[in-house]
Amino acid sequence: MKVIGIALANGLVGISGGLVAQYSGFADIGMGIGSIVFGLAAVIIGESALGARSLGVKILSVIVGSVAFRIMVALALYVGLNPIDLKLITALFVLAILIMPKILEGRHWGKDARRLSLMTGKKPAAVIAGLAFIAMVIIGGYWFWPSKTPVPTPKVRIGVVQLTDHALLNITRDSFVQEMEKLGYPKAGIHLENAQGDMATVNSILDKFVQEKMDVIVPISTGCTQAAIHKIKDKSVVFATVANPFIIGAGKSDTDHLPNVTGVHGAAPMDKMIDLAMAIVPGKIKIGAMWDPSQANAVFNLEQLKNVVATKDGIQFAGVTVTGSADVYQAAQALVQQGIDAFVLVPDNIVYSAFESIVKAAETKKIPIFLSDVERIHDGALAACGYDYTQSGIQAARIVDRIIKGEKPADIPFERYRKITIGINLDVANKFGIKIPQDVLSSATLIVDGSRKDIGKSAAPDTRPKRLAMFLFSDTHILKITADGIMDAFKKSGVLEQHSVTVDFKNAQNDHATAQAIVQDMVRRDYDYIVTVSSLALQATANGNRKIPHIFGAVTDPYRMGIAKSPVEHIPNITGVATFQPVESTIKLMRAIFPNAKKIGIIWNPSEANSEACTLKARVAAKKFGFELIEKNVTATDEIKDALTVLLNKKIDLFFTSGDNTVILAQATVAKILQEHKIPYFTNDPSDIERGSFISIGADYYEVGRETAKIAERVINGEAPENIPIEEYAPEKIGLHLGLANVYRIKIPDEVVRKAAVVKR
Repeated sequence: MKVIGIALANGLVGISGGLVAQYSGFADIGMGIGSIVFGLAAVIIGESALGARSLGVKILSVIVGSVAFRIMVALALYVGLNPIDLKLITALFVLAILIMPKILEGRHWGKDARRLSLMTGKKPAAVIAGLAFIAMVIIGGYWFWPSKTPVPTPKVRIGVVQLTDHALLNITRDSFVQEMEKLGYPKAGIHLENAQGDMATVNSILDKFVQEKMDVIVPISTGCTQAAIHKIKDKSVVFATVANPFIIGAGKSDTDHLPNVTGVHGAAPMDKMIDLAMAIVPGKIKIGAMWDPSQANAVFNLEQLKNVVATKDGIQFAGVTVTGSADVYQAAQALVQQGIDAFVLVPDNIVYSAFESIVKAAETKKIPIFLSDVERIHDGALAACGYDYTQSGIQAARIVDRIIKGEKPADIPFERYRKITIGINLDVANKFGIKIPQDVLSSATLIVDGSRKDIGKSAAPDTRPKRLAMFLFSDTHILKITADGIMDAFKKSGVLEQHSVTVDFKNAQNDHATAQAIVQDMVRRDYDYIVTVSSLALQATANGNRKIPHIFGAVTDPYRMGIAKSPVEHIPNITGVATFQPVESTIKLMRAIFPNAKKIGIIWNPSEANSEACTLKARVAAKKFGFELIEKNVTATDEIKDALTVLLNKKIDLFFTSGDNTVILAQATVAKILQEHKIPYFTNDPSDIERGSFISIGADYYEVGRETAKIAERVINGEAPENIPIEEYAPEKIGLHLGLANVYRIKIPDEVVRKAAVVKR
């Protein structure tokens, strides 16, 4: 029976794999990752719901569990959860299925519950628990996630999905978005998703795009395109950064292709890559390559490389396959042990995402690295020969524009990349003792010298694209609107185009460990400029970067953080805008409106220097105006509800949030609870009234962003940060929720109403 069972199980696994491949339209070696977990989840859910009295019920329970599991995933996507959060949500769902029946079947439910248990075999409790959890997911999607200021629904909606996070795909994505904005399409209509290297997540994202009725879907990378063209038949698909669209079934030629599909493609110029390697490393050489066999683009480019090698005398090929980024270092070491003279890396998302591992292995024997990703020339490669993928995004954007204006994808031929870049890193050459021939230097369009400054061809004036990292600590409204102000000011001045500056957005998602990793990555990749938005982003970056010019905004008190002693005496590579919150003005207004109030509650995170600065001001102001300030500390958003409960039990009259990113992330939840208890909520961001606050007196952070951009523009134009004083700028603005004033039966002074810039009725 065991043998029969194992044979049957393997047969069913094979059938399942075939069905998944048919559903997705192709097969990928990584598709099965996580399938065992999903299967166990289905079994647990099904058996909890139906029990396991007979073989037929057992089989039915697995089917029911599978359907319930997929419904939960669909609902999670429906309410707008990020696809990369699905693993957490599904784990919580299974946990609820296991735990809730024990709670629901406990003695405290009394005779009726026990009678229900006897009648139903105690299993429907799990169904109730599951339905309750699904309801929690739906409610949470709208309640716990911070609500956003309503914006007009864009007339055109474009869904962009990339397979993973590395330079080639990021450059394509960013240049696509920038070109779409130049063509007149608002950023709000462009929905960006990243599958974080997981093909199953790519399919979930595409399902979400179809469900949300995107007008055009833009897959970036061969893997995403492969999934899109097989899954989507009734929407326009415009692909970008694809090596060979023909091997994945997108068409037979540039003009003969699927009717709903078009895009931009081009295989890496392997012939030029090998010529470059042979010119720099003369004589008989052995090259090493690695690739992920599940990636069609990598396999195609590898075949191109082998074909070129076969036509050259005095060159040998050695190759190793990988299945994930964790394999890359071992693969690189294996090639080093085989005695290769150079790494030649074909475009491969997995390999490039772990490029640092290859550099580490190569440095042990001073083996040069040649690759097609020109952006990685700064990260330890000796030479690069590849396409300018900025052009890929620009060309894709122009195709999308043509489709939106009425052209059919069937009538638009595939386009090829138009610009090749050759880069040489003299820093690596000097480190490895390699002399670069003069004719190679003359042909290079990008040269990195020993001081890590790109100097352009033949030491010509610096015309290379520069890179600016825009680093936000979290997704709070204040930080987003500050970033919008910065980018709009850049756009209006044209400084980015004038100096060929591209912008990469970084977000730590309110996680300190992630912030540290982002800072290390920005320093390692040697960005030309860094703009931080928030005190925590400033703090993390200042600790890890003493070289790259750094401009900050949306910061309460840089002096308390040790960034500066005065506006003119600050860390040499850092300057920016300090925005001191009008804490005293807010508490003064509290006293004017609530003459009999006694207690103000405040929750704050002691690890945030900005929050600490505001709390210290609140202590002084509360004492000055006759209030008792009752404080509660938190370290994460999941502690806020408990902290608020403690304050409510202490009978607070008013509640105040100032400068604390942790609390602001849960603002919608806090506001809802306070409204239920009829406790007015004061904050220091006028737009907070859209998310439930009563009165807000604070800076106009859009204007703060614009002011931050002005300082950044001075740095981009050549001024040194050490010569630019820190600017103290807090354009005061009032937000007022008159609807809540009526609920609380409070009369707002006419003078305050007249001054309010944002009023909600």
